[in-house]
Amino acid sequence: MALPLFISEIPVIKKLEINRFSLIIGSLFPDIIDKPLLLLGLGTGRLFSHNLFFILIAFLILFIFTKRNLRISVPFLAGMSIHLILDIPKVPLFYPLISYDFLLLEEPLSFWFSQLFSDPVVIITELIGVAILIFIVINNKLYHRKDINEYLKGSYQTIITKEE
Repeated sequence: MALPLFISEIPVIKKLEINRFSLIIGSLFPDIIDKPLLLLGLGTGRLFSHNLFFILIAFLILFIFTKRNLRISVPFLAGMSIHLILDIPKVPLFYPLISYDFLLLEEPLSFWFSQLFSDPVVIITELIGVAILIFIVINNKLYHRKDINEYLKGSYQTIITKEE
C-alpha cells in the first residue's frame, strides 16, 4: 500500500485529488481474497485474485456498484494493478486462460514470518514501505484523524491550499 500512496504524492498526480482510501483498498484487495482462502486450507486464492481477469471484473463490479463513479473505481483499479506488478513473477496474470502451478503451503503463517525475518529482500521492502508511510505522514502533516480522513478522500490538498 505504501508504493501506490507514494505515487499519489507525485505533484502532477496529487493535483488529481485521488481517493487514496480506494487506492489503498485496491492495493490490498488481491491479498484480502487470497490470504483467507489459504489460511482456511481452501487452496491458494492467488489463482483467483492475482490475475488480469479478476482485476477487470472487480473494477467493473465496483464501477457499477458505485454508480459509475470513476473517482472511486479508477484508484481501486490502479491499486490492484500496482499490487500485481509488485508480485511479479509469482502472479498467474493470464489465469484462467493459462494453467499455473503453485506450491501449497502447509503452514502459511510460519512461512510468512520466516520470510519476514530471514529474507533480505522482504526485510528491505518492508522497511522501505514503513519509511514511505512515515514520509507521507510527516510531509502532509497527518497528525490528526480528521487530517488523515481528508487525505484518504483525496481532498486534503485542497484544504491545505485554502488555508494557505
